[in-house]
Amino acid sequence: MKFLFNDKGLQFFCIYYVLKKTEAMIVPTMSLPEIRKSVFNDFVCEIKSKMHSLQVSYHSKWIRSGRKDFVETIFFPVKSRNNWRITVACDKNGVDTIPYLISYNNKGVTASHIPFDDDSMPLMHFNTHFFKRYRERGRITIEKPEDLVKKFFRKNVVLIPCYFSREDGTQQLFTPLAGGVGLGNYHEESDICEFKTFVDDSLLRQDQKDEICNIWNQTADDLMAEMQRRIDKRQSRKR
Repeated sequence: MKFLFNDKGLQFFCIYYVLKKTEAMIVPTMSLPEIRKSVFNDFVCEIKSKMHSLQVSYHSKWIRSGRKDFVETIFFPVKSRNNWRITVACDKNGVDTIPYLISYNNKGVTASHIPFDDDSMPLMHFNTHFFKRYRERGRITIEKPEDLVKKFFRKNVVLIPCYFSREDGTQQLFTPLAGGVGLGNYHEESDICEFKTFVDDSLLRQDQKDEICNIWNQTADDLMAEMQRRIDKRQSRKR
């Protein structure tokens, strides 16, 4: 089992100025690597700073509301004209901002997401078949595709991609979700998590649920340790 993380912060810092002048709107003919490039361009140039400002403004809004928990989803236009949404969840633990980009191909709606406000994480891309199975197996009555995607990201605030190697050398991707698990392929060379289907809890054996839970917990611990290492490293540089 491996957890998906690689230290590409410097890489994205260096290509920021190159990408800034080459905004590209996602179109149905794009390949996954091309989608990834467009998503990360938006994220580095515009989305990341917007998320930080939302965390400040929504904390104040939460206090003014009498410290009542709430979740909102806002539309955020960007220069590339990509269709970005940001889910903002406020509670006593703070403000979580979950960005995702909605696009369409010749089969239907898709969504892209970068986890943990961190451009060194892989792209998480959910294809049309994933949302079809999510709706069917989750017994969700929502008809409008964009509302279905909005519900998905409101229900799944924390997304941690995990994978393991198959016998043929490809990478089996899985991520625990509310009510089930997302499955697909991890494309290591392009650092893309491609989610192809959703399996609800009723289709999983108890030992499978336990194994998924154990791997998720281990991955989360590894991720938190890595994030703390980064914080400590930044603080040591300031001294």
